Amino acid sequence: MNALIKEAGVGKKQIYDYFGGLGGVADAWVRRTGVWPRLTDMIDESLETFHQRPAMERLRMLVRAYASTLRAHPAVATIMAGEFAGPPELRDAVTAVRIRIWEEYERLFIGQRSEDKELLAVAMTMLSAVSYIGMRAKFEPNFFGFDLHDDDAWDKVAGMLDHVMGRYQTGVEVAISRQADIAE
Repeated sequence: MNALIKEAGVGKKQIYDYFGGLGGVADAWVRRTGVWPRLTDMIDESLETFHQRPAMERLRMLVRAYASTLRAHPAVATIMAGEFAGPPELRDAVTAVRIRIWEEYERLFIGQRSEDKELLAVAMTMLSAVSYIGMRAKFEPNFFGFDLHDDDAWDKVAGMLDHVMGRYQTGVEVAISRQADIAE
């Protein structure tokens, strides 16, 4: 915060009044630079078209887009790592930004429909896995024998996540089919 105050040539009170603290500064910086991908920037279609898709397809698109974006923007991994390794003020700022971004992903992923909580749990699990893999690629790219700097290895790991989501989708479809059979 002191470095920011010195660079900006303003008083600490002004920073706190305008941004509410380091968390607000971090949030404003992320919004202005676009360094952390917004869902609307990651998907390659309008939100209206995106929301017409089945929930599982939207999730799969989101996970693929998030993985691709983290791979293309390794600076995001540095920001995410600050949540674990930085001083408390930095950790709090990064946590606040991450929570805001998750809320945006959740709101845009769900849209106006009420999705089941299980699907949201799968979404959080998959996005957490992608976040971890993105940080691994930046700081320690050897992941269970896969060199995450290698395009083929990255694609294999991303394919594994997609496979897990496909298994979830198959399980849901089987359960729905069984419920229909019981109802008849």
